[in-house]
Amino acid sequence: MAQPNRLAFLDALRGLAAVYVVLFHVMAMPAPALATGPVMGAVLAMGGTGVALFFVISAFSLAYTMPRHARTPRPLLSFYLHRVFRIAPLFFVLLAFSIWRDGRGSHAGHSLPEILANVSFTFNLFPGWEAGIVWASWAIGVEMLFYAVFPLLFRVIDRPLRAWWVAVAGTLASLLAGAGVFGAGGLAAVGDYGLLRHLPVFLYGILAYHLFAALPTLQAGTARRCCAAALFGGALLLVALTVGSARAWVVPGLGWILFGAGYAALLVGMSHFPLKWVVNRVTAYLGQVSYSLYLAHPIVVALLIPVFRRIQAQVPHADLAYLACAVLTLAVAIPLAHLGYRLIEVPGIRAGHRLLAAINGRRTAAGAERAR
Repeated sequence: MAQPNRLAFLDALRGLAAVYVVLFHVMAMPAPALATGPVMGAVLAMGGTGVALFFVISAFSLAYTMPRHARTPRPLLSFYLHRVFRIAPLFFVLLAFSIWRDGRGSHAGHSLPEILANVSFTFNLFPGWEAGIVWASWAIGVEMLFYAVFPLLFRVIDRPLRAWWVAVAGTLASLLAGAGVFGAGGLAAVGDYGLLRHLPVFLYGILAYHLFAALPTLQAGTARRCCAAALFGGALLLVALTVGSARAWVVPGLGWILFGAGYAALLVGMSHFPLKWVVNRVTAYLGQVSYSLYLAHPIVVALLIPVFRRIQAQVPHADLAYLACAVLTLAVAIPLAHLGYRLIEVPGIRAGHRLLAAINGRRTAAGAERAR
């Protein structure tokens, strides 16, 4: 369901982020992991940072669309209804499937409190449940916490300079918590699924939005030079982090934050330099179905692992064997993602629009009645 104010480079980066996560899980989910050569292995090992790119894009998108919500009769209701109806329908379908899957055979299944925590999107707040029942849904748990505080953040971060300072403050808070300055609670907050670990990445997305919004105030040549520098600097940082991580030179917590910064710079640069091999109809389409692709692909990978082993046995070259497994996974997962988008996501989005229109319509009618 295309919207007239969609940004093509944003959709493209979202699609590439989803594919990067898929490629990572094709390698990492089997036990033992699929063998690859050193160069491909180093690149694939960073595929989990595709989620950091998701977070940057999410924060940017929320800031970009927030003025539209502000023009409605009930801005906060508009914001939260759009978020819930964008995320919940597909998540609930996969949650039902996951509860059924995990309740079979020798698996103990899930308790009612855990199920309710997932239904209410609060599972990130409960130790031991942060990963979520739906595979890979830990990111949804983190996102929902960010959604809860975003309207306040957007109100506070209202200009580029303030966005810089808040991003710096969030980064320092995350690093200090990781160093143990804030005690056990701080360390828990920067765990794998802790919001404070990911907050700087979200803040870089908000900063990227403010820099993007400020570009029209610059002279055309200056704006292009700034975006070129952001694109080159972001790409260089990402390459350096990938090499440094492969050689264990990068501290994991700091590396995640720096990857977020690199992706944010890449996003700003791509707004003026949408390279055709990055921003095109294929990647824009992948961006549209990226949510379904992200949530459904672990199931596809798990089912295909026996096939992966047969491919490995038949193809002696590790990189070629991996590529065959990756192509097979995408060939199955993308059509399924298309169905999830068309049959679940789009109807859910439309249902949210209808509900909001009905609420606003009743409010308008009641106001007109009182005015008589």
